[in-house]
Amino acid sequence: MRNLIAGLLGTVIGAVLIVILLGPSQPSYPAPYDKVWFIFAGSNALQTTPYGLLKFSTSITFLITWIVIGIIIAPFSKKGWNTVRSAIWIGIFQGIVVLASLLLTNPEFWSASTRNLELVYIFATSLLVSLCSLISAYPMSILLVRARKQSEAPIPQMIETRCQCGAVFKSKPLICSECGTVLREVED
Repeated sequence: MRNLIAGLLGTVIGAVLIVILLGPSQPSYPAPYDKVWFIFAGSNALQTTPYGLLKFSTSITFLITWIVIGIIIAPFSKKGWNTVRSAIWIGIFQGIVVLASLLLTNPEFWSASTRNLELVYIFATSLLVSLCSLISAYPMSILLVRARKQSEAPIPQMIETRCQCGAVFKSKPLICSECGTVLREVED
């Protein structure tokens, strides 16, 4: 579930960020979808990441966008394959948004003879491009795991509780089993 939320957040924030950085013109979508045009246009722009990275004028923009997306998904995932699953969810959501955008602008797409081939291309490209988020997500998830380990309380060497009657316990009981004395209050 965490990976799914990371994928959704990464897709939406990445689409908005690329639109802000590239500043494309607003395409025409039917109402009420024209109010969220930036998510559709941003996902379409992220589909073109291989071309955007090769073009000198946009390479920094695409790189910054994917680094930010990776930073967004890192707290939701653990290091390793869990981070890759978050990136795959980004690809799935991005493919769905690109497909929705295509259907809104070209309703005849669904009855086209090349539809299946184009669907495979859309989702394969989305999945491959989403792996760019691993540039920053994987190192960031490693750093977050290390930070969490350092912030944890150290494991005590020995737990021992002594009652006033002389009984010794290798735990932290609430009440002494020998004399019935209350050893500590219940913590909420």
